[in-house]
Amino acid sequence: MEAQIKKNITLFLTGKMTAVLGSSIYGFAIGLYILAETGSSLNFAITLILSALPRILLSPVAGALSDRWDRKKIIIISDFACAVWLLAILLLYLFATQEIWLLYTATAVLSILNTFYSAAVTSAIYNMVGPDTLQKAMSLNQAAASSSAILGPVLGGVFFGIFHLSVFMLINIIAFTVSGITSLLIQYNLFAEKKERPEEKSMIYDLRMGVSYVKNQPFIKNLIIISIWLNFWFAVFPVAMPYLVLTVREMSSLQLGIIEGAFSVGMLIMSVALSARPEVKRKEVTIFGGIMAMSLIIALLGLPNFPGLMGISNSIMFPFLIGMVLLLSSVIMVVNIPVMVLLQKGTPDAYRGRVMSLLETGASAMTPLGFIFFGILLEKMPVWILMAACGGCILVLILYHLQKRTFIQLLRDEDQPKTEISSQA
Repeated sequence: MEAQIKKNITLFLTGKMTAVLGSSIYGFAIGLYILAETGSSLNFAITLILSALPRILLSPVAGALSDRWDRKKIIIISDFACAVWLLAILLLYLFATQEIWLLYTATAVLSILNTFYSAAVTSAIYNMVGPDTLQKAMSLNQAAASSSAILGPVLGGVFFGIFHLSVFMLINIIAFTVSGITSLLIQYNLFAEKKERPEEKSMIYDLRMGVSYVKNQPFIKNLIIISIWLNFWFAVFPVAMPYLVLTVREMSSLQLGIIEGAFSVGMLIMSVALSARPEVKRKEVTIFGGIMAMSLIIALLGLPNFPGLMGISNSIMFPFLIGMVLLLSSVIMVVNIPVMVLLQKGTPDAYRGRVMSLLETGASAMTPLGFIFFGILLEKMPVWILMAACGGCILVLILYHLQKRTFIQLLRDEDQPKTEISSQA
């Protein structure tokens, strides 16, 4: 059993890193190409929207489908469908048309397919590795994604001036194909429960049952509400950081790239660290301590704009921002990994896909609203005030739950019984 788990993790990480790296290189090149061809930031923004919108809208459907069907089949079909679709786009691009709408269409369909892939993979990790190796697997999964997010823009930037756009499409086709082949060799149902779902039940019924299940689970319901709150206020970071670095502090675009790259580096370092240690105990302390640290770091990120500190040289503020971003992303992993371990362990296999997808939808839906809201506020108030206010709003969440203690107790209840059950078995 242990040998099969190690084989599953090795194959999974190989496929995941290949697919994410290929997509990261391709996505970076597409963005640069659209900016170079049109000179329009709006056209670039449309690409981002087409990447994000299908995930927000279709995640609940993808989650229901992953609970209804064999997840391994969904993963394999999604991988090879991405490869075939991008091959069709490549042929159209080379021999029919090179208009921007073709790239928009490619982006939208790839995002749809990746939404179904992501829902199936997330809900299959527990069945692939079992409860004892879950934290390690989820941490390594995040490490693979983070390292690819670091390498993708770097390789994309290096290759962009050398290769034609069609080469980037070909790279991504190969990456999806490799991911699909590794998925064929993974035993995704190693710890799975046997599914016995009536065929006559509709997808709408499955969605309603998923929502009903979440409503009746206080821990999951509270977690979704907290995630919505956190993701809304955290949306200030990707909006305010470029403005602070480029406009307020007048640093270079290279320095901004290094600062933003530090975010993925921090996630990578903490993910690897968590994968090498035993499962986190007293998760309520780790999670609430991490969120409190997050609120403080977000407030501190506004200091380079504080009136009394504007005279300090960028040679000091630049490493300060790098350090703060490294800490922020590390703390996010300290919060996310224990939460996801609890969800994976505490959710029945029959509902896991829907629960994960509803959580992602609730959290992700607030991010675009946050982008718009904070984009408007940045034109009306200093960055340091806005960052301090957002950090304060996250702190309010912590103080509320520390006073009520309801969610803290739910965290303890969700963690403890699983230990007792496993020890009795």
